[in-house]
Amino acid sequence: MYATVRHKSVEQESLTKIFERWDRAGSPGCSVAVYRDGEIVWSRGFGTAHLEHGVPIATDTVFHVASLSKMFTAYAIALLAHDGALSLDDDIRTFIPELAPGPRITLRNIVHHTSGLRDQWDLLRMAGWRYPDLKTNADILRLATRQRELNFEPGTRFQYINTGYTLMGIAIERITGATLREFAAQRIFEPLGMRDTQFHDDATRIIPKRAQAYRMINGSPTIDMPAYETVGPTSLLSTVDDFARWEQYLLTGELRELLTTSGTLADGTEAHYGFGLILGQYRGVPVVEHAGGDAGYRAHYLRVPSERFAVAVFANTLDVEPGARCRDVADAMLTFPEQTVDRAMPAWAGRAAGIASPDPEDLLAKSGTYRDTLSGMTCRIEPRGGRLFLTSDSGGDYELAPVTRDRYRFLIVDAECVFENERVRMFYGGNEQASCVRIEEESQQEAAPLDDYVATYASDELESRYTIDREDALLVLRRPRIAPAALQPLGRDEFATSDGLQLRFVRNGDGNVHGMTVSAERVWNVRFSRAADRA
Repeated sequence: MYATVRHKSVEQESLTKIFERWDRAGSPGCSVAVYRDGEIVWSRGFGTAHLEHGVPIATDTVFHVASLSKMFTAYAIALLAHDGALSLDDDIRTFIPELAPGPRITLRNIVHHTSGLRDQWDLLRMAGWRYPDLKTNADILRLATRQRELNFEPGTRFQYINTGYTLMGIAIERITGATLREFAAQRIFEPLGMRDTQFHDDATRIIPKRAQAYRMINGSPTIDMPAYETVGPTSLLSTVDDFARWEQYLLTGELRELLTTSGTLADGTEAHYGFGLILGQYRGVPVVEHAGGDAGYRAHYLRVPSERFAVAVFANTLDVEPGARCRDVADAMLTFPEQTVDRAMPAWAGRAAGIASPDPEDLLAKSGTYRDTLSGMTCRIEPRGGRLFLTSDSGGDYELAPVTRDRYRFLIVDAECVFENERVRMFYGGNEQASCVRIEEESQQEAAPLDDYVATYASDELESRYTIDREDALLVLRRPRIAPAALQPLGRDEFATSDGLQLRFVRNGDGNVHGMTVSAERVWNVRFSRAADRA
């Protein structure tokens, strides 16, 4: 039973103040809309859509909304299931038979992120693709069909993965004979009246009213556009005006209950994820939401179904942090139950949240290197200036704000971690993403001779070769088309790179290194063989 939320009487100036930092010409910014009963009750643009031409952001400015695409790809699958063209319990290989044999992966697994598939973006990066390289569905399909292993058995856990949504987009094309862009236009966007919304599958197409994305470097904006022709998990273009039509559908549409029903794991545990929608709580009240982020674009859509209330924030710069801004708007317009304040404050504002400032000795006790028991990936937790930070193998550096002594929330990501003795468990959207145990520091272990690792290694799954060289007291990883990276020792036979890879060397019965596995955040244990062993 959830406590009642009350609507507030709000002056427009108080909403504008939330976004005042971007309310100026010459700055990237965002477009915002607030919906009640499926109608826009307040909306505004802030900042500039295209700096070179001085075009201001409006509510009909078109943004790349990244992973907000998933709710429409999932809806397309739901429509085809409703039509009888497929079953949600069909194996994806029914439509994409070129995938490697293995455990059954259903469309339902993919929709709810319980598939175990390796993530496409990490696979591309591991295979030597660079940030500005144009990626297509064909590129993703080629990599996906070469994979011989999964991260985990389908249905046994939740892991947010993009690959399955690309595969569903390809399946839709094979079933209907229309591209995802064409099918979504005919069956979703045109019927709903979303006139400025489309899947963008051709990087050369001119898109009227589109905002350009930016990243700030040394205080100056630089262009930062996604190099994608990949549709399904991403590449939806839309406006906050158009999302009023989608909000109306989620209030009254025929399939709305299916779209907002949680998937379940094989043991019956809820996945807290519907059809492209995260099903969670905010301040003790159920919410439905999703975030999106590619290159310099950021987007967030937050719904409070019990109040028929929603907010969308689409941005063309990273520092807007749309998820936090959606919550700021919700806080301004709704009165949540006072006893369920669940949003962590920074450590220096702990008193405002009713939480004592963390004990420095307690922060120190939590510090150390932790390894995920499934993926093998590591993270480092350390205090800095009386605050706690987590640094991941993928290069992320996140401040953790206290909720209780052993529960902390990420400031800029809707996630939290819980400390339990020598373990830290990490949650996102109500799902456990990692269970990490503290590991012994490498300096306390006996290191193997560096020359043991010097060799060339090859992976059939990535169609790629990695070379390990020695430079004085360092090992250096060399990969196609990517700058060399020094290897940081984690433990005996284990190393990490600064760009988020973890290498674990494998020895044969004679104690000689004959291969290695390479992992990233969402791709686990890709096998590489030592070149000499492949002759």
